[in-house]
Amino acid sequence: FNVSEDMTIDNSVIIPLPSDKLTESIQSKLQSQGKSFGTVNSDGSVYMVGTASTGVPVNRSGFITSRNIAFAKAELRAKIQILKLSGEVVTSERNSSLISKNVQGTDPDTAEKASFIEKVATLADKSIDKALSELGVSDSEISSLNQDQKEKRYSENFYNYVSSYVGSMIKGVSVIKIAEGEVGSNDYEVAVCVKYSPEQQSEAANIENLGASTETINSNVVNKIRTMPSEDLVSKLGAQFFKDENGNRFILGFGQASVQKSESRQSTFINIGRRKSRLQAVENIKNLLSEDLVGKEISESVEKITEFQDGEQSLYTEDNFSELIQSKRSSVKMNTMNIKDWNGTHPVSNSMVVGTVVILTESNNINFNNTK
Repeated sequence: FNVSEDMTIDNSVIIPLPSDKLTESIQSKLQSQGKSFGTVNSDGSVYMVGTASTGVPVNRSGFITSRNIAFAKAELRAKIQILKLSGEVVTSERNSSLISKNVQGTDPDTAEKASFIEKVATLADKSIDKALSELGVSDSEISSLNQDQKEKRYSENFYNYVSSYVGSMIKGVSVIKIAEGEVGSNDYEVAVCVKYSPEQQSEAANIENLGASTETINSNVVNKIRTMPSEDLVSKLGAQFFKDENGNRFILGFGQASVQKSESRQSTFINIGRRKSRLQAVENIKNLLSEDLVGKEISESVEKITEFQDGEQSLYTEDNFSELIQSKRSSVKMNTMNIKDWNGTHPVSNSMVVGTVVILTESNNINFNNTK
């Protein structure tokens, strides 16, 4: 599918295998412009793709909310990938041990210890456990002491730990393209391509000059968005830079919410959905302007190979991965205006959806504190 950089409303699609096709399309578009994907280009721009899957299947209630969450996850992951280009703190640790022991006969010292243990064993087991507990021995340790331990003939252990950490305030990262759709029979994926550039960072940092004027609000570009049908808006999420016919830059935020179908109080549910979708659209604008992110990835792997004196063998492996992303709480004071409220149906799930398109505007000269 076509990718028109930013400055266009046509930047979202619903297709099968969305992440693969999105990455291929972005790479093809950038290559035609002499740019590359996933790196810093000569003009300072960076393009990254993040993906996430919904936790709720398309045929169940709550899918739209889960899809919105998947978009947020995908956008966060793409932003973290951008931050990694400026450097990341990598921590690693690993160790390996190999012990081989071949025992023949009986160790006389062991026999002496066994005779002592036999004497202690004449006491009540519960009394011994209680005494150990009072001495500070944990219940798990007491339980392990009560179990027969086989003698090891061969033991080989390996442990590996690696973590990556990034953290920074990031500004001016906009959505370039969204692709969503089914992958297989029970997986719905949302893929998001975002763009960072020094120009966009500078614009986001100077919010006073970025708000749309009355001229821009009444421009042909904004009026075109006002008349867009819901089927063209149902796939749009996030926030994006635009340009009107006079070259003025502005930002739009898009939000959506699912609406419960009901025989009674349907208008109330629609009204609540619209207020939720507006909040989401405003949040998306705020996150484009400024977001304080911390990201950490942790990978741990363990392998234990054991062979006992009686010939029995044991293999234990553990492979763990953790992703931690936090958008720290931060605030931006801004002026916004709704330019379109719409109702529609998601084409895959047939869920009822309401949406709101919000524009960032210039400050209004209103002082509500003036009193005579």
